[in-house]
Amino acid sequence: FVREDRESRPATGFPGAASANNCAVYVGNLHFDVSWQDLKDHMRSGGGNVTFAEVLTEADGRSKGCGVVEFGTAAEAQAAIQSLNDTDLKGRMIFVREDREAGKGGATAALYVGNLSYETTWKELKDHFRTVGVVDRAEVASQPSDPTKSKGWGTVRMARARDAQEAIRRLNGSELMGRQVQVRMDNKMGA
Repeated sequence: FVREDRESRPATGFPGAASANNCAVYVGNLHFDVSWQDLKDHMRSGGGNVTFAEVLTEADGRSKGCGVVEFGTAAEAQAAIQSLNDTDLKGRMIFVREDREAGKGGATAALYVGNLSYETTWKELKDHFRTVGVVDRAEVASQPSDPTKSKGWGTVRMARARDAQEAIRRLNGSELMGRQVQVRMDNKMGA
């Protein structure tokens, strides 16, 4: 890879530490038929203002059986944990806990970007994706025999999974340095 860049983000404490300002919860043991709308509706029943709900999926689109829900305030997230943990959703007892990955980079999503101009740098790639969200890392793949020569593709790691989905929606087919880029989830880089 030619180069990587990481934006500095404020530290949020050690892994697993409870955070007084964490508005996100992790929901596990979801039935594989639960949609994001089902999840959002169920989490609203706890009385909070749900601002985002996502059922995590495999590369082929199948549910992983878990999801992330964001609330308007940390107090609403804590109330949801108290009132909705061990409740029934589509015949399964779900568990709800604080999203330990929120803001720590663990809830990131990696994207593959194809059809790049051979002149595209990591910085230009990163700037293109900043239009939809926070970019943790951008890389342009290079030839093993000559690290200064691009392979015409790269990877971008977005800070939030929802930003990655938005990047696919808005940037797939967009123009970067005279080329229409292809954007999809990267199943090799991992998230």
